[in-house]
Amino acid sequence: MTSAHRIEPFAPGSPVVLRSIREFGRHGVAVGFAVAGVVLVDSSELSVVCTPLGSGVRTRSGEGAGPNGRLVLADAWDGDYHQRTWQGHAVVRVHRAGEPWSVWRWHDGQDWVGEWYGNLESPWVRSAVGFDAQDWALDVVCSGDPAGPSWAVRYKDEDELAWLAQLGAMTAEEVARAEDAGRRLTAIAADRGWPFDADWTPWVPDDSAHAVPMPVGWDHVG
Repeated sequence: MTSAHRIEPFAPGSPVVLRSIREFGRHGVAVGFAVAGVVLVDSSELSVVCTPLGSGVRTRSGEGAGPNGRLVLADAWDGDYHQRTWQGHAVVRVHRAGEPWSVWRWHDGQDWVGEWYGNLESPWVRSAVGFDAQDWALDVVCSGDPAGPSWAVRYKDEDELAWLAQLGAMTAEEVARAEDAGRRLTAIAADRGWPFDADWTPWVPDDSAHAVPMPVGWDHVG
């Protein structure tokens, strides 16, 4: 995905940036979204990254469009970025090597809170500054307790995926890939499979974790 791939895992505690990268018309291949975090686990099988409150976030600037008014198309992007920080609770992203998604949970310093979030994306690839993927618009959201009757699984942003497909901003192949990943993750979640049945205790964020700034070179893709 970039020319500066990293093979060696990052050590726990390493500051990194998670980036969504794709081609944006006249801008070429570029970062579409970036969020800083700290590595909790990184191995050949599993990567876990926490983004504490106040960590750096970059989003493309330009006029938003789409069903929810938040999608900046390639032609509407001015080539610059909004500089923001992560708000709300710390979020932990878990990615098993080769899977086309990561699963997120939020922690308020006392317990896990809110919904589970399955972000459909290409498998993570290590870069010089963190991990790169390509976001596929569609998401799988779960609520309730996986061990109880309240567990519910649904799609999120399927309207945005359809809109991008209609405009040709995503190819038929990309849409099919996202939909296939969505079906697979939905089935896993409905069956309470990994990581929904995992012990997340080892991934509880350190309550002393500080905000992670955006690293130098976060926007360089080779």
